[in-house]
Amino acid sequence: MAELLMKQKALSIRENYEVYSSDELKYIIQRRKLLAKKPVFDIFVEEGVVATAEVTSTAAPVIYKVAFGEKDAGEVRFDETPGVNKLVYEAKGIEVDGNSILSEFTIKDKDKKIIGTIKKKLVSMKDTYDIKFENDDDELLIVMLALLVDETFHG
Repeated sequence: MAELLMKQKALSIRENYEVYSSDELKYIIQRRKLLAKKPVFDIFVEEGVVATAEVTSTAAPVIYKVAFGEKDAGEVRFDETPGVNKLVYEAKGIEVDGNSILSEFTIKDKDKKIIGTIKKKLVSMKDTYDIKFENDDDELLIVMLALLVDETFHG
């Protein structure tokens, strides 16, 4: 199982995160405009932007338009009903749900098989998440989902 650590940077003008594999910096996530009502987040590697999440609706349900590279990858929506809060990525048949109080989330594929977990560290100066996932090919997708968990459940 692959593991990543996503940490919000403590002293930054914009909302920024760094994602590490062991001690190696893998991704930088940055909010484009600090005061925008509908924020846009870019996920960078050394070569440039590799993914984007843009809030397109702030009314219920909150909707994020996602792109990987330059390719539109559909929408992730936050379904909020009494007792059930989850992110749904219909294009991939993926759901992220869990306990926002305990800050533990599971990522399930279309067959309801757990393909990853996101767990917020409760004792930390800034938002910090342990991310685990099965398939290395899903790494960027899982990072995107961890960002959306932070924005939706802890934003």
